[in-house]
Amino acid sequence: MNRLSKIARLGSAAALLVFSSLAVIPSASAQGTSAQSGANNLVSVSIDDEALVLNDEKLRDALAEISFYEPTKVAIYTREGEYSDDINTETLSYAKSAHPEWISADPEDYGDYWADGYFIITLSVEGPGDGQIGTYFGEDRKVGDGQMQSIHEAGYEDFNQAWWTDGVIAVADKGAAVMNRPWYKSPALWITTGVLGGGAGVTAGAVLLVRAHRRQSFAAELSAGSEHLTRVTMDLEVTELSARTLPTGSRHAADLERRFADFTEKYRTSFDEQQDLQAMDKKARSSSAAVQRAKKFRETAEELDATDDAITAAAALYTRSATWEDAWRAQTAPILEDLDELGNLSSEGEEKLQSAFAALQSFGEEARAVVARTGTELKAERIDVDTALDRLRELRERLTARLDEYAKVQIESYAETESEREQMRDKLREARSANNRSRTRGGGSILDVISPADLFWRVQAYNVGYSSGVSAVESSRQSASSSSGGISHGYSGGGSFSGSGGSSRF
Repeated sequence: MNRLSKIARLGSAAALLVFSSLAVIPSASAQGTSAQSGANNLVSVSIDDEALVLNDEKLRDALAEISFYEPTKVAIYTREGEYSDDINTETLSYAKSAHPEWISADPEDYGDYWADGYFIITLSVEGPGDGQIGTYFGEDRKVGDGQMQSIHEAGYEDFNQAWWTDGVIAVADKGAAVMNRPWYKSPALWITTGVLGGGAGVTAGAVLLVRAHRRQSFAAELSAGSEHLTRVTMDLEVTELSARTLPTGSRHAADLERRFADFTEKYRTSFDEQQDLQAMDKKARSSSAAVQRAKKFRETAEELDATDDAITAAAALYTRSATWEDAWRAQTAPILEDLDELGNLSSEGEEKLQSAFAALQSFGEEARAVVARTGTELKAERIDVDTALDRLRELRERLTARLDEYAKVQIESYAETESEREQMRDKLREARSANNRSRTRGGGSILDVISPADLFWRVQAYNVGYSSGVSAVESSRQSASSSSGGISHGYSGGGSFSGSGGSSRF
């Protein structure tokens, strides 16, 4: 028998198996509790947003559109957490104190299980884009570890962007698709057989979710860009007047003049782009290209807003107008903010790290003194504006170099392998790049506008990058040591409690 004949016979056998199985699949009319029958099956929703990160109305509206296979009570709990938290235990403790109805009252269960019908989602927020997600199930709703991991992973992308509400919605939607799913709706069955369009239904649902998320992103980018552009429009006359008063012979003023040369053209182009974006219909806004276009519009409008602030501040400084001291405070704000943030850097670890931290603190005291002295000398007109700005630039460059060195010490202190060190370097680079791409650079900082985007390391961005690096390394370590694919089980101090569920990091 040749190869093609064998394939044909195998295909026929598979089809026969599937269609014979379909004979025992309950009809839609017999499945009154099926998610596909049109019943939502959402019995109740409770939201305890202790971390204050959720949009309650948006979340409830989204849950009302999600269909569950069986009548389900959804409970959502958010909290401000720490990296070391065991959120399984934290969820159980919270349930005992605030929601005893989440725990089974059946005498035969002895309080050792979650109540039937419940789907509990815990979001523990540790920082921007970092934290843990936990899902817990009544015994009549429990799922396997692989399915639980897929439920968690549905929210990871949104959580990593700090889109907390969207992430919870994605987790709830995936949970509804998995809990109590009839065997004949298993994706594996339809992927294997490719019949009845079962896979197409799943794909269509995923496509709708993606498109909805794109429209939300589009709207957010357009709204933010429009706010910046409105401010630019309102300040346009003042900006043009200020640009004409910038002195010749000043290198910083010359940099701003070159920026202003393109300012008017960019403004007109952005105004036209805003009109085009606003005119887009729902279908057009659902495309990834439209989202990228809206993002570029927002970034350009943001740049224009920052540029006009810097030009106005420069004019006040160079001409010594009535607002020149306010303009000077705008120049010192970035470095002073960074110096304030130095105390928030992690210094836990070996002696070498503590020594590096002490050196950073010492630099902070020195830099504050330089900023104060520079302001005094500028006010007394013992130095000119360019000299004052040069000093601030030097301080920020020195701080950036020290942060780079501190990163090396921190990474060596925490990471155990070259792979872990590279993970941490990647997260630091990502945080620095994201900060440079998305920073408003407004408030009148001349150096932020005329300097290359990656010249200065901001301490807050550094902190985010280091925390993300630690999270990435810990996640890898847990995944390597966990046989459940990253799901953490168990309830410390929970006695004999053994309710279904677990948590994972994102």
